[in-house]
Amino acid sequence: MAIRLLPHFGKGVEVVTSAEVGSPAVLDSEVSGTIVSLRQRFEAVRRGEIHRVRGRLGNLTSDQEDVVESLSRGIIEKVLQAPVELLLNAAAANQSAFIVETVRRIFNLRT
Repeated sequence: MAIRLLPHFGKGVEVVTSAEVGSPAVLDSEVSGTIVSLRQRFEAVRRGEIHRVRGRLGNLTSDQEDVVESLSRGIIEKVLQAPVELLLNAAAANQSAFIVETVRRIFNLRT
């Protein structure tokens, strides 16, 4: 299986944009689209939560801002690791239709 990665959000984080596996191209597209949607959903939550607590953080130095960004991005990457791996493995095993639907339902992603 070959996976093409692109930089995401400019901080060394990568997004899987396609997976070349033995399943039909439509399902591969659904897998990669679901992964992108997951990352977008989690990024929106991350930004919203930082915005929500911004006033309580006070004036942060540039280094402190970087730490908050790095910490929150790291949490997202760790949380997304299992569902992304599940999606990629399902695509490799030609089981992506069921897994894609399940992940979309669990995370309330639009279809």
